[in-house]
Amino acid sequence: MARTSRNDWLDQGLDALRDGGEGALTIDGLCARLGRTKGSFYHHFQDMAAFLEALLARWEERQTSAPIHHAEAGGAPERRRERLSAVVRSLDVRLDLAVRAWALRDERAAAVLRRVDARRIDYLASLHAAPGRARDAALLLARLEYAAFIGAQQLFPDLSAESSRALEQSLDRALELLAQDQQATCPEGTTGRRRAR
Repeated sequence: MARTSRNDWLDQGLDALRDGGEGALTIDGLCARLGRTKGSFYHHFQDMAAFLEALLARWEERQTSAPIHHAEAGGAPERRRERLSAVVRSLDVRLDLAVRAWALRDERAAAVLRRVDARRIDYLASLHAAPGRARDAALLLARLEYAAFIGAQQLFPDLSAESSRALEQSLDRALELLAQDQQATCPEGTTGRRRAR
């Protein structure tokens, strides 16, 4: 029988989290999924807390770091956006939903989720950056795009690939129109906030 690696435990943990929520993350349950003993678990992890910390790091790597790394190989911002969109469509939506649900009840998960959300928004803002566009404007576009992405995950977790692409194209068009409107009304160096009267 092949040796079970640390990542094998973590990947099984992510599957258990997706399928049954954080309540499915027990040592006994993981051992049963992998057909291994507790000794094998403790060979890789000091305790359950260490496992959960590593599990959240593995989720961040798979669902955030890897897609960003893939997109970065694209060169120009438009090409990076295309590469990011292609890889994001293949991500495990139900796993992200499970982490978000877990974060409602667990501060450790919530802290990682806040960091991941900030990383994703910051990266999107870098893709929205353009000559003559203020950083605040790029950040606003990124926040709107990310809010739509998270909303679509919540509302349509089982969306087909075709419907997902159609939704993405509609969002891209809306963001283009908003960006054009921002360029017309918010010259570089302004924030786009209305002044108090």
